[in-house]
Amino acid sequence: MTPPDPTSSPEARPPMSLPKPLTKPLTKPLTTGIVSLALLTALTGCGSDSDSGSGSDGKGSATSSSAASGSGSDSASKSLPSAKTLRDVQEFISGAGLPCNNLTEDESANGTPAEGFLGPSDEDDTEAQAAEKDAWGIRKSGFCGETRSDIGGWVIYLLGDMKAFQENYRKQAQELAKEGGWTGSLTYGRFFVGADFIIDPTNVQTSKTLLEAGMLVENCDPKFKVPEGYVKKDAQASGCVLTNYLLDPLDQ
Repeated sequence: MTPPDPTSSPEARPPMSLPKPLTKPLTKPLTTGIVSLALLTALTGCGSDSDSGSGSDGKGSATSSSAASGSGSDSASKSLPSAKTLRDVQEFISGAGLPCNNLTEDESANGTPAEGFLGPSDEDDTEAQAAEKDAWGIRKSGFCGETRSDIGGWVIYLLGDMKAFQENYRKQAQELAKEGGWTGSLTYGRFFVGADFIIDPTNVQTSKTLLEAGMLVENCDPKFKVPEGYVKKDAQASGCVLTNYLLDPLDQ
């Protein structure tokens, strides 16, 4: 089965909530099972091998004690980048050499993904919508960049519960593989993982840059093996790993 084309928002790229049309991103106006699947589409995997730390510099800015490479570097990162605010993550992205202008929490702002992006539940949500959002453990979300530009933009999720996010990702990937027949959802990690935040790029071509800046991706394929020289860490979701190895589609 041909995997869904990656799009600029969670629901539209191999999504994370399980909608039959696998083309829905992590959007705010979400219906149960549709937002989740959207989060699932960035290409990479994850493994288990070194400790994950906060990587905080004590000032709140996103930092990492070492840079993980997506090109086979054997320097295992000892800590993942950490951030306390959306502004910290913006500085982290900019520091990696990527344009992250126009930071906003408004999902309808100019340049944001057409489908919007997921955020914490609020009083306007139905019980089902609130449960769907809360399952991701997101405490705050925002966006910077320009979806329609050549580089694209970045949906940022500050997490209150990283384990919940990773476990929900695994759950949705497994359901998608079982019900949709597309096992690529287990292999490709759409979200780039920091110690306490997630970046979901609207353009997967920036993936390598984020990995080189120290972020990792989650891989829940039980058959996945991280090549020698790449970072591999235990994910907080059982059976999954975090890695800086980008799986080449031609190897599938």
